[in-house]
Amino acid sequence: MLELAEMVGLSAFLPPRRSCHIPDMTLRQRHLWIAILVTVAVWGLYAWVLVSAVIDGGLNREGFAGEMGGLFVLGLLLIGVAEGVLNLIARLLPRRDQREGAAEKRAALEASHLSLMALIGLVAALAATLFCFGLFGGGAIQALLRVAIPANLLVLLANLLMGCVVLSELARFATTLYLLPRR
Repeated sequence: MLELAEMVGLSAFLPPRRSCHIPDMTLRQRHLWIAILVTVAVWGLYAWVLVSAVIDGGLNREGFAGEMGGLFVLGLLLIGVAEGVLNLIARLLPRRDQREGAAEKRAALEASHLSLMALIGLVAALAATLFCFGLFGGGAIQALLRVAIPANLLVLLANLLMGCVVLSELARFATTLYLLPRR
């Protein structure tokens, strides 16, 4: 556009040209940032829709499971397409030439261990909560069953489990990024 403005004599009216500095990141660092941003955006929106539907009485609607199932599949597709396109762009941007060394592999391994422990902890906490509801919350469960279709409660539980997986993956992405060697 600047070239066109110069050709017609309008370059004096344009703001001064600023150089765009792209941070010097490895491809792995770019991939991790893309994964964090896309995961937070897509699953954050999905969680917002889910919570809004539950607040609006979705648990007692017949089509709730189908709606959330369709949105879940759409979320998976969005994750795949967005990460694929953004990682392709990241590969095309200039970057320093770097092969993955032992430090990068160690960072990924340590982050995977942390992610696994986080997933185990989150699932165990969810299981303990459900166990306590079953053991001590008979009245609460009966009240919940009066206002919700049982299949929709299973959809809600499946989403809680999926939330555990998403949180553990975010922990893995962020920990790997944090543990990568600084250069």
